[in-house]
Amino acid sequence: MEYLDFPTVERKMDVKRNKYLLILLSGCLFFFSHSSGQTLTPKQTSTISNIKFWEYLPTDYQAHSSKSPVIFFLHGKGERGDGSDSSMQAVLKHGPLKHIQNGDFGKFKSYGKNYSFIVLAPQLDKPNTFWEPGYVDEFINYALSEYNIDPGRIYLTGLSMGGNGTWNYAYSSYNAENKLAAIAPIAGWGSTNKVCIVKERNIPVWVFHGVDDKTVSFARGKAMFDKIDSCKSGFEKDYKFTAYKNTGHNSWQKAYDLTHKWNSPNIYEWFLSHQLNQDQSTVLYEGIGLKDNTAASLASENNAKLKVVCTLPQSLNEISGLIKDSKGVLWAHNDSYNGPYIMQLDTSGTINQFKKVIFSSNFDWEDLAIDHKDNIYIGDIGNNENNRKKLYIYKFSANDTSKRVKSETISFNYPDQKNFPPSTKEMNYDSEAMIHYNNSLYTFSKNRANPFTGVVKIYKIPTTPGDYEAELIDSLKLESGSMHDNWITGADISPDGKTIALLSHRKIWVLSCFEGKKFSEGKITKIILDSFTQKEAITFIDNETLYIADERFKKMLGGHLYKINIKDWISKNCD
Repeated sequence: MEYLDFPTVERKMDVKRNKYLLILLSGCLFFFSHSSGQTLTPKQTSTISNIKFWEYLPTDYQAHSSKSPVIFFLHGKGERGDGSDSSMQAVLKHGPLKHIQNGDFGKFKSYGKNYSFIVLAPQLDKPNTFWEPGYVDEFINYALSEYNIDPGRIYLTGLSMGGNGTWNYAYSSYNAENKLAAIAPIAGWGSTNKVCIVKERNIPVWVFHGVDDKTVSFARGKAMFDKIDSCKSGFEKDYKFTAYKNTGHNSWQKAYDLTHKWNSPNIYEWFLSHQLNQDQSTVLYEGIGLKDNTAASLASENNAKLKVVCTLPQSLNEISGLIKDSKGVLWAHNDSYNGPYIMQLDTSGTINQFKKVIFSSNFDWEDLAIDHKDNIYIGDIGNNENNRKKLYIYKFSANDTSKRVKSETISFNYPDQKNFPPSTKEMNYDSEAMIHYNNSLYTFSKNRANPFTGVVKIYKIPTTPGDYEAELIDSLKLESGSMHDNWITGADISPDGKTIALLSHRKIWVLSCFEGKKFSEGKITKIILDSFTQKEAITFIDNETLYIADERFKKMLGGHLYKINIKDWISKNCD
């Protein structure tokens, strides 16, 4: 914790350089502009809440070129509006927007590289409203769909009531699959009963507060830091507290300062030191057949853009399984509690046939696999709480033309699981990924351990109906960064049996050169995709091309079938 007590220094402003022009068109606020080229533009979302907001795009921003980091700024109680365009001016008084108006908000350096932020600042347009997590999430998701934002560099900050909104969103269920690279609540408060969730999600936090704050007491702000600092769960990441003397409630003037007079690094440089998809935390794991693939095999990674094939129908809003049979027909299903139906899908997004899988139930269907005889296997293998003692796989023929297909059941348990549920650090008995290979079925675990280890367990299960004890045959260690960025949500194997694709919400790991060896002894290449959505379904349509599908989120994100060719990432030299 830092206590800072410097004399107040009022920076003299060059009036000519910082002069701005307010233009009103038909009584509506249009834009602020500066001779430096920096522009603040009032906007409004097309979402259900029609959120008004200020947009700042750096001079080098291009909608279709390299992605930019973004700061989402939440104002305080005094800056709420009344619904009028003119009330939007209140949001400009503080924080990054004030510096943008002054024309001195430019590039910031991190690890020798210069970055320019997008800054987006929504306004609450009713006098009695507060920052609700659903409202903030609606705005963030809108921004992700409209701007060329780097999904690994999303930063949330706010002052006073906005500081409370920052905390509330970070630990809310809306941020369950964490989007935030770092947060900075200033002169705010929150729930000490929930703040450990922020640490569980491995979100770096810098808290600022004034020692003599009479509006939101210093004790309330400090209590949030003390609690998160003491939470046992999560990694020991970057958690900081800075206390200012002689600021009263207005600790944000120093917190958002661009110089190093009050903070070194300043808040913007500190933001840039954190990136969601590059967590440097490391953990140890003692597992069967474990090979750490992070150092060598994963050194080769690439970025890739998904091509949208079609929009999925509403009947597949929660798609979690996808497979192609020998006739080229796509089959798909939804996950838990959606009924025991498998659907025939085409690439226009049309469901041509529903089949009810009788002698089965959809407790938590998570993936599909297919063998060379066109037998389809439905994996009822989801186990979010790690408390299921039996998992099920339902087997039937893709060539069965009836609308009610009879399934056979393969049941199994994990031999190494002794407690239901186990301790949080052993929560690695969930699975959403399954393949058929060499006349056996293989499941890949969705690691929910806390702290997150990045370890994927691989179990082998017979294809003949019956009750079995699964065989733990191998383990992979992929990445131990953010859980939601690195857990495995789907898998498939190429028709020639030489390539496996493992899917997460934003990545594909391509496994090759494993024939005759353990999967962990093959070669692995990581591909980073251009979107972070709830991707849970993946299938090969030939030996080099994948289809991927994601769940639809609030009619705003996802709900598409995508295509990607991975030819360039399949290892050709297996020596």
